[in-house]
Amino acid sequence: MIKSLLIALTLLSNSALADKNNIIAGVNAYFPNVTEQDINPTPFKGLYEVILRSPRLDVIYISEDGRYLAQGEVIDLKTRKNLTQSRLSSLAKEILATTTDDEKVIYKADDEQYVINVFTDVDCPFCRKLHKDVAALNKLGITMKYLAFPRSGVNTKSYYRSVAIWCADDQKQAMDRGMIQKGNTLNECTNPVIDHLILAKKLNVTGTPFIFFENGDNIPGYVKPKALLKEIKRSLAKYQ
Repeated sequence: MIKSLLIALTLLSNSALADKNNIIAGVNAYFPNVTEQDINPTPFKGLYEVILRSPRLDVIYISEDGRYLAQGEVIDLKTRKNLTQSRLSSLAKEILATTTDDEKVIYKADDEQYVINVFTDVDCPFCRKLHKDVAALNKLGITMKYLAFPRSGVNTKSYYRSVAIWCADDQKQAMDRGMIQKGNTLNECTNPVIDHLILAKKLNVTGTPFIFFENGDNIPGYVKPKALLKEIKRSLAKYQ
């Protein structure tokens, strides 16, 4: 009995390994950086998810024989859960967790209930509009943590304006000045602006402001404070 069970388990293990080997062989022809850890079974029989981590975060799907590849969203019609978006959010949460508060400009709520990470550009009109709402967001219990995303790229005016903020002795004061288009003295320092740009690309940030919730869900663009709070609560409720 025990011997038969061990043989069965071995066959199952070998079968699973064969499936993964097929998938890796199929995927690596197009995505050479995918590893075994990036391949996981899905509730859909015969279909595996493949996590693409560079240059941008994405999830694709492949058949167990490594032949057929599908790109798009998988939705559980019974629970109405978007499995693809849920996975991308959890991966975004993991990536954002690799950042530290030391590299962010933080406006902390006295009675903190929620935290948002916001990719911002001081030359973006809607970022300036969102920044005017910081006090209102804090009153709603929302802490805002800024990351830099000068949309024009490295070695541009927006880039150096971001560097000036992150290199300032008082970063919040410098951010406040930057958001009303008052200049800040550019002090050279070791700063995370380029790292934030790389991070933004990986997370598929396409514009500013770009807001990430604690669970990795995101919402692009400007949203009024009370509407943003509603979106945060709705997002977090999906996973309860």
